[in-house]
Amino acid sequence: MNNKIQQWSQKNKVLYGFILWSFISFAYMLFIANWGFSVTLAGSGVSNGTVHPGFLGYFGIENNRGFQVLNQISNWSITLGRAIGSVLIALLLAKFAHKYTTIIALSMTLAGIPAAFMPATRSGYALFLILRTIMAIGGTTLVILTQPVVANFFGAKQKSIVSQFGIWFYPLGTIVSILPAFLVSIPDSVRNQWQLIITLLAALNIISLILFILIGTKFDIKKDEPKVKVNGWKILGSYIKKKQTYAWVLLYGGWLCIAVFLTSLTIPIFNGLSNANGSFNKFIQGWQIAFLAAVFVGPISLGLWSRKQAKRRWFIACAITMGIVLFVLSTLTFVFGVAKYGKSQNNSMFVFSAIMFVILGFLTGLCVWGIQGVMLNMPHEYKEADPKTIGWMFSLIWGFGYMFFTVVLIIISGVTLLQGLDKVLVSSIQLVIIIVATLISLIGILMLKEPHPEYPMFPTKKDSTKNVSIK
Repeated sequence: MNNKIQQWSQKNKVLYGFILWSFISFAYMLFIANWGFSVTLAGSGVSNGTVHPGFLGYFGIENNRGFQVLNQISNWSITLGRAIGSVLIALLLAKFAHKYTTIIALSMTLAGIPAAFMPATRSGYALFLILRTIMAIGGTTLVILTQPVVANFFGAKQKSIVSQFGIWFYPLGTIVSILPAFLVSIPDSVRNQWQLIITLLAALNIISLILFILIGTKFDIKKDEPKVKVNGWKILGSYIKKKQTYAWVLLYGGWLCIAVFLTSLTIPIFNGLSNANGSFNKFIQGWQIAFLAAVFVGPISLGLWSRKQAKRRWFIACAITMGIVLFVLSTLTFVFGVAKYGKSQNNSMFVFSAIMFVILGFLTGLCVWGIQGVMLNMPHEYKEADPKTIGWMFSLIWGFGYMFFTVVLIIISGVTLLQGLDKVLVSSIQLVIIIVATLISLIGILMLKEPHPEYPMFPTKKDSTKNVSIK
């Protein structure tokens, strides 16, 4: 059977690659949705003897200051674990090939199933966190495992297209986790079903796991290639010595800050700056959905740049900078528009501010998600790119990028633990940290070399995507 699959995959190379890419991406989207639901499904725990719906209440966790400190530490540990796992995935690729590495990663995401059924005790909560961490490490590495597939099965034009649309899955998963809180008037009705939701989202990854067990191939190991013992640590050391590695880390780490924090922190930041106290959370969630929904337009707008014969670096830098500017404008519109006029009798200004607020959210997302496809395609454009080097590059990009993100997360969340700071000051500091961390990505893009230095700054009239030759 394996020989037949191997032969079929060679005859139908693009189709086979698309199948593998689709199922890995689908599994990644399910993980993101599962992880995103942690915020919605947590609940308020136990307060004044009352058990509130959600998994914190189930485990009997009192949501006091002591818990908040421990919760922040666990969040830092989990994010750091995802970063380390992303780096280690390259070592697994070197040792076990893509098929078995993907099977391992998918199997780890299934740890989310038993997590939902741990004993309703504090020790049960500790086991819940451990199993969810295992799920998170496996889920995070899936986005890396799509890249060797792209490098092996697709041509230059196909790579740019897949990179454009490959950005859909993180925003889609996040939208799935946000929508229930946005649409349902009683969030507790969703929290009461927390076990069903996280179990179902984890269990659906069994589909991708079975597919890889049945039709996965060792495409990254060539038959005529001499079998040599690969020293993964030595290869890792060689990449760590390269300046380009750190350039990519700064670029992706900075980009992660604006991509992730704008959905996870905008509710507390916007509320803190405006003293709205949650009165306009539906509008903030609407902004978040507009920000994420821009991913559907990104590939057919900014993302098309990866198919043009034009320089990449300046365009990426401009898009990220514009994303920061639009985010700042969104913040000002909420504070001095939505929150201000929402408390007054000036309904026309309130409606205008709310509409502009959501539009700015969409435009911010257009810059952030639209440029990701161009960034994802860049490593494939270098002459030395092949399935093995791509696997290493993306594992280090995401792994060390997540470490950069973890450091920023620790700083941002640490601000909330400081005594004596009011909400406005805390939110202002967090806003500045996000902006500065994202701006660091511009240093990374300046350090990178152009994959095609011969290309002009802008596409010429003669430029046609049909004639793009990347390798």
